[in-house]
Amino acid sequence: MLTALGVVVGVVLLYHLGLYFYVDQKIDRVDALAVDGPEILAPVLQAGDETYLVVGSGVPGETGAASVATLLASVSAEGDRAVLVSFPPTALVDTPACRTPDGSLRSPTTEAFASSLLEGGPGCMVRAVQQLSGLRVDHYLGVDLAGLPGMVDALGGVPVCVIPSQATEAAATPLPAGFSEVSGEAAAGYLQPGDSGTDVDGTAVAERAQRLLTSTLRAGMSTATLVDPLALNRFLNRAAEALTVDEQTTLGDLRTLAASLGDLSGDAVQRAGLPVAQVGYVPAGTDQAYVLLDGAGTRALFDAVIEGTQVPEEFTIGPEAPGAPAEEPPAADVPPPAEAAAPTGTGPTVPPSSVAVDVLNGTGTTGLAATVADLMRAQGFAVGTVGNESGTVTETVVRHGPNVLEQARTVAAAVPGAVLQPSDSIGDTVQLVIGPGYSTVVPVTIAPVPETAAAADVSEPAAAEPEQAPVTC
Repeated sequence: MLTALGVVVGVVLLYHLGLYFYVDQKIDRVDALAVDGPEILAPVLQAGDETYLVVGSGVPGETGAASVATLLASVSAEGDRAVLVSFPPTALVDTPACRTPDGSLRSPTTEAFASSLLEGGPGCMVRAVQQLSGLRVDHYLGVDLAGLPGMVDALGGVPVCVIPSQATEAAATPLPAGFSEVSGEAAAGYLQPGDSGTDVDGTAVAERAQRLLTSTLRAGMSTATLVDPLALNRFLNRAAEALTVDEQTTLGDLRTLAASLGDLSGDAVQRAGLPVAQVGYVPAGTDQAYVLLDGAGTRALFDAVIEGTQVPEEFTIGPEAPGAPAEEPPAADVPPPAEAAAPTGTGPTVPPSSVAVDVLNGTGTTGLAATVADLMRAQGFAVGTVGNESGTVTETVVRHGPNVLEQARTVAAAVPGAVLQPSDSIGDTVQLVIGPGYSTVVPVTIAPVPETAAAADVSEPAAAEPEQAPVTC
């Protein structure tokens, strides 16, 4: 009997191994890597680290550069630390000479980051990433995002843990915070961008795709799937249709990536976005708008990755605390205590639909005011004058008259990094002046209006509501 059982186990094991290697060979492969490229910096420091370039194509509802979502994942040699960096698809980058899929040599060029893939192929995108970062790309993973929901359905759903952030909220159909079982239909809605004003540099979808892909790969290569021949067969065949890897990367490498990112949490995983100097840059002689990167900041970010140190906090993308109010304005802009109409300790109290704002361009980028005005309208603001700022600004400011502070706070909450600037010369007007460092427009959370002092004067103080615990995965 033991002999018969051993034979059955052996047959099952051989079936799984055979299916695994069959699908591993069936996945599309490309000659994408350049591990000895001259653009790689300090290769000794990178020895043992594993860097994955994860490229999602076919973002639902998008075309051209916006249809590409790219994430770079660098896992330390010890496997105890990872850094994930999102790339804006329209970032202006220098792509060195590279080989296209047909083997022809492509000349060096300056282009939108996504164009390195769309016009040059995976090998050219790898070279563009290495040129920008100095990192050695060890694995290339291309994902047809249109096929990812099918991988999810092949498993009968996938458990996904969502930590609330601007990226998760930018989905057409956001997933609930914490763990939930996600179907293929829900996955498609999660991948699709929602309001165009919430992700102007195009990096949010890369974070969502990474979370979903990692969860799917972990589920697809879990013990529960491996012992279910039908589910394993469905999943691996869907994976073979949706994935493209370099010539050296195997399904085992992808399982390692998924396991590494799934096992790390807290400070062990840092998410970062490339530092942006300007959005909507239009070079002379063209009508194409680009994202201009902050060169010094980008170098500091990738130097930290190469050296294995903590990424500077100003470049990291942290989760949002549940129910967290928008940032408070600087102390100098808080009205004096006598003006009780503007209570401190709360977020904006005036909804965007009740705010009229002029949008002025304080940068050298032609047409940026009109672009931002459209994004503000999408968030519900009433946009008045759209034009150019006559003076010079060193940052994005929200200029406001003495009686419209609360309206100005709502505008500032919609534009990360904007600084309030009181003015006695513009009457009861709010002006958004776009300056260097502008990146995006985000939804505004309106704080509830506190009760009046009379209503709050009761014999016993009301019990404080318990704080909502932060979501962890």
